[in-house]
Amino acid sequence: TSHAASPALFTSPTDGYGEPDDWKMAASADFFGISLYPKHSESVHPWTYPMLAAGLDFARSAGHSFGKGFWVGELQAGQGVTGMRIADPVTSDDENLWIWEVVAHGAREIAVYAWYPMSSGFESDGYGLIELDGTVTPRAHAAGHAATVIQHHAQDFLRSTPAPAQVAILYNRLSYMVGGSEPSLSKLGNASRDSMMGLYRAFLEQQIAVDFIHPMDVTGGKLGQYKIVFLPFPVMLSSEVAKGVEAYIRDGGTVVAEARLAWNDARGFANKVVPGFGLSEVFGAREKVIRPADKPLISVEASSDLPGWKPGDTVLGAAFEEELEPAGGARVLGRFADGQAAIVERSYGKGKAVLVGSFLGLSYEREHADSTKSLLLSLAKAAGVSSEVEVSGPGASEVELRRLVSSDSQLLFAFNHGQKPAKATISVRLSWPVGQAKNLDDDRILETQENGGRTILRETLAGGQVLVVRLQRR
Repeated sequence: TSHAASPALFTSPTDGYGEPDDWKMAASADFFGISLYPKHSESVHPWTYPMLAAGLDFARSAGHSFGKGFWVGELQAGQGVTGMRIADPVTSDDENLWIWEVVAHGAREIAVYAWYPMSSGFESDGYGLIELDGTVTPRAHAAGHAATVIQHHAQDFLRSTPAPAQVAILYNRLSYMVGGSEPSLSKLGNASRDSMMGLYRAFLEQQIAVDFIHPMDVTGGKLGQYKIVFLPFPVMLSSEVAKGVEAYIRDGGTVVAEARLAWNDARGFANKVVPGFGLSEVFGAREKVIRPADKPLISVEASSDLPGWKPGDTVLGAAFEEELEPAGGARVLGRFADGQAAIVERSYGKGKAVLVGSFLGLSYEREHADSTKSLLLSLAKAAGVSSEVEVSGPGASEVELRRLVSSDSQLLFAFNHGQKPAKATISVRLSWPVGQAKNLDDDRILETQENGGRTILRETLAGGQVLVVRLQRR
């Protein structure tokens, strides 16, 4: 078994830190996972909850690709210390949240690192669950309580798996080589990471489950389980992946690709037409002109028929305007300010291909414009993606929902990442009626209602609270 120093989502395969490809490691090991230090002393700032969720989904997805689970080989137990680099203290709420996030993402083992703090060296007095003098801390009690609840309901967790995702995001290491993270080749910083994170964030905020996928998943024909696949920052692609993308669309899938699709091949050679490898035929457009633009605006066409969009609505891209030349049979969904085609859609085989002449994921991660998120969600909805869980109510904007599912029950996790209470109304779409809803922390039976095929649960969550509920089939 092995675990990475950090999910490869947050690093670059060119920087020599950690390991460059979680999928290759997961394929080689019997059991693979990650270290998880959301408040490490080397971090610029503590991890946000989207970063925590994305890192865990990334590790889970790598194991899922090979029919394996994943584990957390080191879960931070105490304050991050590296010499005089001292991070924010780790609280009992932190420890409780991290443990339940790991469990909610389907991990099968957690090694809390460590019980006793480092006693010497450059990490001395850091990373322990208790104090150097042996004092048992509130975070140790929190970890112990969570472990007790998990052990008491172990069979519920062991027979449940994360709810299947309808949306997939391609993790393509080649894109890092040609401006995705190399400062000598781009002014965009770690554009590959931020492009993936922006797409992930848009769906996380709507409680829509996402898988990350690897080129091995594409070439192995594993995309059929998804309704839509996103290709972020796809400037360097292998011919084998291009063939897999074409086959997925032809068989009925929807793919949304960003600018300069397959510009370079896996050797670094430019394709004669962009998109390369014949994908210009699949997507119904080719690159005509590309120019730098910090915040390009795209107007969505009135004829686009995208769910929830009105004529004249605009969306914010990033970095470039890639003017597209539509082919016969394609239709323009959006245009740049000068009227040139910016988004083109084409029906191909049984599916659809959408080409965007800018970087929407990168834009949303850095600007958080609601219109950009709305377009991404609208494209997914047009492909048949729907939300199976929803949350609303005063203070509920920072509530995250997760589910582990089995044939006759579901484990519902609600994380209030806000500091203030949230009066949350949680809606879950199930294929069976609920007989009982139990709070696993205290075995309290919760009241539920049925409305239009959905189970409704209302709870007030304190700031930082984690609620774990078992919904049992009647």
